[in-house]
Amino acid sequence: MLSWMLYSIVVSLLMGLAALALERSAQIRQKPARWLWGTCMIASLAIPFIPSKVSVVQIPATYADRATSSEILTPPQTTAIETPRFTLPIIGANQIPLSNEASKLLDWTWRMASMALALVILASGAHLSWRRRRWDRGHMAGTAVYISEDCGPAVVGFFRPYIVVPRWLTKLSPDEQELVIAHERSHLVAYDTQLLTIAVCLLACMPWNPMLWWQLRRLRLAIEIDCDARVLSLGYPVARYSETLIAVGERQSANYAMTMARYGSKSFLEQRIHNMLRKKNRPARVSALALACLGVGLAVCAAEVAPPKVDIVGKTSNQQISVDPQLLQAKGQSDVQALRSRILLMQAEGIADKLTQFIKESQNQVGWITQLPPTAGSDPLRFDALRLLRLAPAITELSRLDAEGKELMKVSRLAMDVVGSGTDYSKEAKFTETVAKKIYYGPVYMRRESEPYMTLGMASGRSDAGVSVVELNLKLMWDMVQHTKVGDGGLAYVVNAEGRVIAHPDFGVGKSLRDVSSLTQVQEARTTPSTGSVRVARDMNDQEVVVVHTRVAGPGWLVFVELPIGEWTKN
Repeated sequence: MLSWMLYSIVVSLLMGLAALALERSAQIRQKPARWLWGTCMIASLAIPFIPSKVSVVQIPATYADRATSSEILTPPQTTAIETPRFTLPIIGANQIPLSNEASKLLDWTWRMASMALALVILASGAHLSWRRRRWDRGHMAGTAVYISEDCGPAVVGFFRPYIVVPRWLTKLSPDEQELVIAHERSHLVAYDTQLLTIAVCLLACMPWNPMLWWQLRRLRLAIEIDCDARVLSLGYPVARYSETLIAVGERQSANYAMTMARYGSKSFLEQRIHNMLRKKNRPARVSALALACLGVGLAVCAAEVAPPKVDIVGKTSNQQISVDPQLLQAKGQSDVQALRSRILLMQAEGIADKLTQFIKESQNQVGWITQLPPTAGSDPLRFDALRLLRLAPAITELSRLDAEGKELMKVSRLAMDVVGSGTDYSKEAKFTETVAKKIYYGPVYMRRESEPYMTLGMASGRSDAGVSVVELNLKLMWDMVQHTKVGDGGLAYVVNAEGRVIAHPDFGVGKSLRDVSSLTQVQEARTTPSTGSVRVARDMNDQEVVVVHTRVAGPGWLVFVELPIGEWTKN
């Protein structure tokens, strides 16, 4: 038991050093780093429980007769084999023997500590919920807030987070209030509250691990530094923002375990201000690459450290895994086909992941402006909309509709801005479905028969907040399929939920939004939730191909990657 706990601490230390190197690399490249520390905590907890074995996947070469092109290929077989991993002397199999009583005592102490921390987290959440009933509602810098006597400024809550500010903040200047609210709103849109809460809950799994507590502290700092960068990217002066941080930090109110967006301790403020005032030189690509390689290397070392051969209750594990040597030998053509199938699936997943990330980033960019109150003729709202168009090149047009579906404002790159038109969209899907589902993915359409666009609608949780509707340029999707090389004669394309091609290497096919819903692989992909099946089918030119598909989360698009059957079967 004690050997396993030391092993977990070593793994957490290596993962923490890896995250530290990767964080420094991200800072050089001016990229966010908070998710690195969140991933680091998850990996520090998961790796000690992963057995030291991997799976060998073999895909037989047999497939259905080509006359029945819809037949699915034979499922792969998986065999677990033991892999060599290096062992540290302090955590060897029998380095720290303990009696059964001592092991049980450690196990009992571990459980009690986890339960105690979990109770503290629950009590903190309940305490905040109780205190919220005594807070007043109000508005500050155009944002709905709670006003308390001794809590905040902070973002609290998990499922429906909200901003709470202390009453003394209402006496500060409007400029300082605007900066404070911009800071809190940035936390709100970036889901920082949820990230920190999950990290604290993860800590309850191993409260005795000091490296996890250090990782949590680094996560808090990374969250604040990323938030500072997002606020400054909106155009606020660094000097004025730093002065506001110091002024508010000196009067920071009560500390609650489940709050977020607190301005931090003195040391935190010093690090954040130093980071903001640091001279931004041209990205040192060599240094960033070296630090990234160091971080990846340390993470690999953490994964490769062999655990002691005892389970978490101190009993020796005598389980042996037998290996058939023939499974490790090459099997000719079937191995080549298995590799090609895996490459096809990786290419499809790569495109789908990038599209999913693009859609989520667009939603996050629209999300913060959706929280603003929709006031007709509001200059600050229009300025925020123009700032959004400047920060998000893919968004070409933004419309704000009130709770009744009437247009309050529209800003566009391609047309004149309109304020207070009052155009009624209450019967259109971009309003009704957005209100009902809180998010709306419109059909892909061609604008001037040149580039694909999609209407994206978002609504906040407030019934009076109205709806934000943007027109999203999807040229990035065309570029991805155009630059994806699939073998010598293969291709990748994207199909929408209705079965029409919305991105294809042949621009003529993409612009025409060709209907391919009659293809067998498209029919089955639209009706079955499973993805990644390798099958023989007919393409839109009635040629025999091997095809795989995967889904894009959100709009329900399908990414297909095809390779001619002759190229897939050749040696």
